[in-house]
Amino acid sequence: MKLRKYPPLPQSARPVLWLVRGLSSLAMILGVYLAVQLASRGDTLSAILFLAISIAFVLATWMNPLSPLLWVGIGAMVTVLVILDPGVISITLAITAAVMFWIRGMKQGSPVDAASLRPIEPDSVMNGAQPFVTELLESGWRQAGAYAFDSRRKAVTVSVLVHPNLDRHAEITDIVFSIESRFQDSRILISNSSGRTAWPPSYLTNDVFGASPAELAEAHQRALDLLAEYDLEPQHVLEHTIVSEAMASEMETIEWSQENPSGGLFNFGGGADPLDDSPASKERIEAWLESSIEYQVEP
Repeated sequence: MKLRKYPPLPQSARPVLWLVRGLSSLAMILGVYLAVQLASRGDTLSAILFLAISIAFVLATWMNPLSPLLWVGIGAMVTVLVILDPGVISITLAITAAVMFWIRGMKQGSPVDAASLRPIEPDSVMNGAQPFVTELLESGWRQAGAYAFDSRRKAVTVSVLVHPNLDRHAEITDIVFSIESRFQDSRILISNSSGRTAWPPSYLTNDVFGASPAELAEAHQRALDLLAEYDLEPQHVLEHTIVSEAMASEMETIEWSQENPSGGLFNFGGGADPLDDSPASKERIEAWLESSIEYQVEP
């Protein structure tokens, strides 16, 4: 519940993204070669700097991008520079890496003041979130309450709605829309349509970037059907406690992110794909089930 919404990655663009990441890896290899050449000439300081910049660039490329399609232009530019004039690649890598690390800092969202988490009026809806809330209400969902917290940039209102079956709830702000179901052992399935962050091990992510409320609800149901094959049934949602439980989960995520900063920094692959019956999805589910859940915050 902490990321700004960015353009979704079309499935057809994923091969392009991997191609660009491959090109960035090639650029790093060439950068390492040039660093070795500089070192052999006695210019040790320049070699170390060149090597550090090259590694930083490839890490920036493989981290969550602002928009993966942006790497098409960046990858092509860097590749051409490597071929035509390796001498200027260090400047290109330095500028690109700096810009992308800055973009990633923006993407991670503003730091949240955990002490500011608080319940608010039950019918509260953040400006800009009304269309999401209205669509769910018209589909039979009910608003169970709301809570708020302060980020560095603004105060955020989170509307909490429950499904008629009382086996899932939604949390909605102006830029974030997610649906969650809770299971035994404090495990949580979260379907998210707008942005991604590093989640504690208790979360199984089902990311469907750019999905409408109806599309995300369908994706969440498909994920629940898939988990049912593992004899997993979501727990019953209690409307009078779901807001406090949602706040506890928010606190858990904040504290876990603070204690595990590398969990978000080295988040390779640009986020988890939607859950389906593919081998990759089943491997993620099995890893989630086998993981030990040690970090919990009581509501």
